[in-house]
Amino acid sequence: MKKNLFLTFCFSFVPGAGQMYQQYMKRGLSITLLIAFFIAVTIIVGAPIFMIPVAIIIMYSFFDTYNIRNNLDTENITKDEYIWKTAGFDIFESNFKIVKKNSFFGIGLIVIGAYLLFNNVIGTLINETNIIWLVNLVDVIRTYLPSIVVSIISIAIGMKLIKNKE
Repeated sequence: MKKNLFLTFCFSFVPGAGQMYQQYMKRGLSITLLIAFFIAVTIIVGAPIFMIPVAIIIMYSFFDTYNIRNNLDTENITKDEYIWKTAGFDIFESNFKIVKKNSFFGIGLIVIGAYLLFNNVIGTLINETNIIWLVNLVDVIRTYLPSIVVSIISIAIGMKLIKNKE
C-alpha cells in the first residue's frame, strides 16, 4: 500500500527517514548509520573529503524513497536489507564476507589513507624543516592533489560507463 505522497516528500529530505516511513527499517537505519559514520570520521580526522560520501548517500536516500514508493504496488518489491549487505558486507553473520568486487573499495581506502598520511604527518614535518622550495612544493601538492585525484577518478568512471554501454 502506498503511503501519503506529501509525507513521503517530507521524510525523503531526512536520510533514512523516508525508507523507514515506507516500512524499510533496515535500509533506513543503515543509511542513517552510514551518514553518522562519515560525519564522525570527518570530524575526527579533520578531512572534509569524507563529506563527499555523505552528499552521495543523501541523494541516494532521497531517490530511493520514491523508488520504494513506486515499486510497492508492483512485483518489483525489493527486500528490506541493510545497505552494506547488498554491497557484499554482512557484519551480522559470524563469517564476515567480502565480495571480490570490493577491491575498488579497498583501493579507495588505501588512497584516502595515503592522502591523510601525507597531508597530516609528512606535510607537517616538512613545513617544520623551513626548506623554502620543499615547503612550497608540499603546499602546491596539498592544494591541487585532491581536485586532480577526483578529476581523474571521475574521468575514469565516465570512460568505464561509456565503454560498458557499447
